[in-house]
Amino acid sequence: MRGILIKHSLFFKIYDYFVYDVVEYHDDICDGLKEKMEKMQLRRLYTNSKEAPTEEECEAVRTEYLERIGQ
Repeated sequence: MRGILIKHSLFFKIYDYFVYDVVEYHDDICDGLKEKMEKMQLRRLYTNSKEAPTEEECEAVRTEYLERIGQ
């Protein structure tokens, strides 16, 4: 299983939120986690576009990747 790296600032906000009940960080945490998930999904699509077994699958995933990044 692979680990996931997040920014130090996001980690400390998550820590403060759960350990010290600092609810003011809720929106920042949600935004940071959504941003990280989007980056992970883009990375998965990029990797799949390079490793797809057939040219058709490769192009389909590549097209989805380009649509997600706005090109």
